[in-house]
Amino acid sequence: MAASKAGQWTRFDAFDSRSDNRRRVVDVAHDSVTIRRAVAGVSMSIRVASSAYRGVSLRVTGLEAGRFRYEAMLLHRDPDLSVSLAAGEDRAEVERQWREWIRFFRLPALVGRTEAVDVEVNVDCVDIARRRPAPRRRGRSVTSRRPRFLTRRKIGSGALSATVDSDPHVLFYGSKIGR
Repeated sequence: MAASKAGQWTRFDAFDSRSDNRRRVVDVAHDSVTIRRAVAGVSMSIRVASSAYRGVSLRVTGLEAGRFRYEAMLLHRDPDLSVSLAAGEDRAEVERQWREWIRFFRLPALVGRTEAVDVEVNVDCVDIARRRPAPRRRGRSVTSRRPRFLTRRKIGSGALSATVDSDPHVLFYGSKIGR
């Protein structure tokens, strides 16, 4: 990680199977990630807010020559926007870099259990918010149907029940039943 102290950003090259020259340039800052690549001769630059990422994941990606290969990755719901931050066979080194990236982005720490599932874990030395914010008290379902002042209306008291005459043949007074 070669970060610029003044701007707090990092630039590195990464492998990209879909780009023309099989690489992309990734600029990483606290607030955003910019991915630059060329596809079918067209240069493109994609900027994604760092808050749009799910978290920083640590996973075992494979077994090479009897040794495990580890990878720290910035995970996004779209796999094309996920960024590999560190990789190697030394677990301690990759884990150290993983913790640094968690501190840098202030995102949840994830551990890859399988290819499809990442589990959120607590990292002791990182001071980040570990819970999701509570939903608003007045949900959207009520406010989308009614104006604001109607949501504050009090429930009415029980009205006096109308008295009904007990004779079933009388529809209303003045009617004649035999007609």
